[in-house]
Amino acid sequence: MSKITVLDPATASKIAAGEVIERPAGVLKELLENAVDAGATAVNIDIEGAGKTLIRINDNGCGMDQEDLELSVVRHATSKIRTFDDLSHLHTFGFRGEALFSVAAVSCLSITSCTAQGEGHRIEAKGGNIVLRSPAPAIPGTTVEIRDLFFNTPARRKFLKSDSYERACLLKVVEESALANLRVSYRVRIGGREVYNLPAQTGPLESAVRARAAEILGPAVAESFVFKEFEPLGLKLFLTPPDKLVTVRDFQFVFVNRRPIESKTVQQAIYKALQNVRPKDRHPAFIAYMTLEPSDFDVNIHPQKREIRFVDENRVFGFILNSAAEAAFGNSRPVEAKPLPAVPAIDLSLQARPAAQQLFQVKQAPAPAPVPVQQQEKPQPVTDIFAPAPAPRFMARESEEPVSYNAAQEAPPARQEEALPQGKTPAWYQGPYHYLGQLQRSYLLFENPDGLVLIDQHAAQERVLFEKYMDAFEKHDVKVQELMFPIHVDLTPSNVESLMSWAPWLKTAGFELERFSPRSVQVKTMPYVVRFKEDEMKHFIESLAAVVGDPAKSTDTLKRKMVAMLACKKAVKAHDAMTPAEAEALLENMKNCKDGMHCPHGRACVAQLNIKNIGKLFGR
Repeated sequence: MSKITVLDPATASKIAAGEVIERPAGVLKELLENAVDAGATAVNIDIEGAGKTLIRINDNGCGMDQEDLELSVVRHATSKIRTFDDLSHLHTFGFRGEALFSVAAVSCLSITSCTAQGEGHRIEAKGGNIVLRSPAPAIPGTTVEIRDLFFNTPARRKFLKSDSYERACLLKVVEESALANLRVSYRVRIGGREVYNLPAQTGPLESAVRARAAEILGPAVAESFVFKEFEPLGLKLFLTPPDKLVTVRDFQFVFVNRRPIESKTVQQAIYKALQNVRPKDRHPAFIAYMTLEPSDFDVNIHPQKREIRFVDENRVFGFILNSAAEAAFGNSRPVEAKPLPAVPAIDLSLQARPAAQQLFQVKQAPAPAPVPVQQQEKPQPVTDIFAPAPAPRFMARESEEPVSYNAAQEAPPARQEEALPQGKTPAWYQGPYHYLGQLQRSYLLFENPDGLVLIDQHAAQERVLFEKYMDAFEKHDVKVQELMFPIHVDLTPSNVESLMSWAPWLKTAGFELERFSPRSVQVKTMPYVVRFKEDEMKHFIESLAAVVGDPAKSTDTLKRKMVAMLACKKAVKAHDAMTPAEAEALLENMKNCKDGMHCPHGRACVAQLNIKNIGKLFGR
């Protein structure tokens, strides 16, 4: 048995730093919070080498004298609290005294600071040890320089993402801080190029938020916001109305006492308020400011203080739900707010028809990782068409809202898709088929020997287009068309960086992108099979920027999601008319698919209504 030993200070400090500092964006977040806590009204940020080479922050805050300057890099040395009870009355961002200590442990750090009418001082630290103390010019405020981040922890540096991705993370930190602290000006330069120059906002809250949001989210989103103020929870809500929803979820911000947080409780309440009017491919943009007593929430449950826990989650959910409904619809009548559900809500209204409850049958999807189609000798089991399908059975559509905050489940693994042997037909295909017509211009009706077949025209064509493009992609045979006039797409600077980090890979998929400015890209080519119109292309690129921004996505995952998005946006929509020839051609193409029963998102395409059960409706 190994003997327990106490870690040496150098090792312990590096481990502790890893809990606070995961990437350059974590350094920037901590330093911006320190600047705001110091009362700064102007912050200048310079970044080189995606933050690995240099992060410099200069502020005009209160500054530090020589004694405080040296204590600032000592672990658990803080001016924010004195006793544990102070945590219940905390109104600052930082409080644990770990930020500068953690940064100093994994970088070459220098701090120059001066109080008002005081003397300037400078210290330099390397690997957590102070190596230089010197006087400095008496310029009020503080300048922090971090060079060679993770120079002594190469394993952590090795696992950083591409420079474009890391720059995107850095810019997202600035955007959140700027939206939270309206009275502070921000100037950001990356590689000597100015990305943001945000003046301090001095007017009323509504005009200040709109002006700052216009610079970060774009004028269209900022102008569309509806603003409502509510006394409970100190809520100030900016929300896009139902006719101004956007294509991405990136424009959603929640601030509690000016701290940016991620809250499924708040997010799900707003989605629920809009559930009856929100198209599946549109999302609300919102900025929610809340002012709470520190004792009403716990911010110390996450190393980066990114998540918080409300004392009464259900109360917050219900209040946000009603407030969002009032803001969106001008309706002050309370919306019924039940306790937060354990599973996503399901519409069971059809179950109120017991006479027909057992009569219609639908062939359901095989479980994930099925036996190859050609080896299945028996037809798939059937279930009641009126019963809702179990939620985990199919992968969620890309456009659906997030699951409830306390019921998040991982999507099932991607369905195995194996090509059919030459000349074979899939088990679900029981011909011959005779086309009967369209139901509400959404479902194609066919007669076959077993009864009536319904096909979801959008989901079916999604699958056909998905497999056609995926096959070309896998064979490196994507035919590309050059655009006579490149299409310009406006994005946030952070989304531009996220998108450009995947530019070489996207080119192999048929999309050649170039950075046009810090806030826009231009599309020079597109796959021939797509042929988007300009507005369609802009919406696709906006959605794609949100998808590629997730560092957890592998190339294969991203490829599947991107191709599924392409297929979804180009497929025939519900309520589009189809000719009999088009309907029959679609069915034939489905027969040749690896998985003709499901759209790329896992939703069923085909339902079979058995003739015997139809007969029971009429007492036969």
